[in-house]
Amino acid sequence: MRHNDITNRSGLVLVRDIVGIEQDDRTLRRDHAVGARERIRRGAYVDDALWASMTPADRYRARILAAVRTRRRMPVVAFDSAAALWGYPRASAWPGVVHLIVNPESAARSKNGVTIHREGLEAGDVVEMEGILVTSPQRTLVDLARAAQFRDSVAAIDCALNPERSTNYNQVTKDQLLEAHERVVSPRGGRQSLKAIKFGNGLADNAGESESRVVIFELGFPDPVLQRQHVNPNGGHYFTDTEWPEYRTIGELDGRGKYLKEEYLSSMSPGEAVYAEKIREDHLRAEGNVFARWGIPDIREPWRLQRILSKAGLPLVR
Repeated sequence: MRHNDITNRSGLVLVRDIVGIEQDDRTLRRDHAVGARERIRRGAYVDDALWASMTPADRYRARILAAVRTRRRMPVVAFDSAAALWGYPRASAWPGVVHLIVNPESAARSKNGVTIHREGLEAGDVVEMEGILVTSPQRTLVDLARAAQFRDSVAAIDCALNPERSTNYNQVTKDQLLEAHERVVSPRGGRQSLKAIKFGNGLADNAGESESRVVIFELGFPDPVLQRQHVNPNGGHYFTDTEWPEYRTIGELDGRGKYLKEEYLSSMSPGEAVYAEKIREDHLRAEGNVFARWGIPDIREPWRLQRILSKAGLPLVR
């Protein structure tokens, strides 16, 4: 997501803006009463049909904008909320609260779906995005690494490190993250964040692959190689999601989108995609590899993934 799409996609209507042009808010309140508008915060509304069509990430971004633009003083959007505005993916559900950083001397309190963090910020830690202040990509990712679940911080970091999944706005390097970590995180609290940063891998193709890597690691299996190249006998190359070459095992995350979503299908029909995948697997099996396939439900219940990988012959090494 480009950062300059946020306001347009939110469809946010603020009461203070309506009142400011000599109208009143009775129409908004009446629309809300009859179900034509969703009130996402006191003084902030979104068209009901638009709200119903939004993804969970877009709804969360709308709540963030509402929280910021209904405050009297400009805070800095941070942690999970900044990650959402930068367009980073998330393994678990988006939170129900908006995270803001304020000056340590501020009297602001956490309430009404807003969590306040009092922290010092350097000039380079903050950027402006469509008139609101947001922690920089590297500061955002370091904050996630020290405060969020491991799988959520890794999903975001993997995306930011991958030049094909990130943009000029939200891309970072491992060195930038390590520098920000040294500057922001205290030695006592740095173990968790450093673990996530070092674990980050710019070869992960999507959040599901990132979450798979985390669960594989936490279960104690060997770390896989990502995007390993194989020759296609018909020309070109294949790339595997995850692979353990020493065990001749290939791991693939199979989601419905792989065979149904247009961005993955290209010009193929779902049936053609399934057939092409079968030919690909036949070629890779002919090299002496075995396949382990899993879906998102198997990641969310790790014992299921453990059974799949163990059946494929992978040992526990940790």
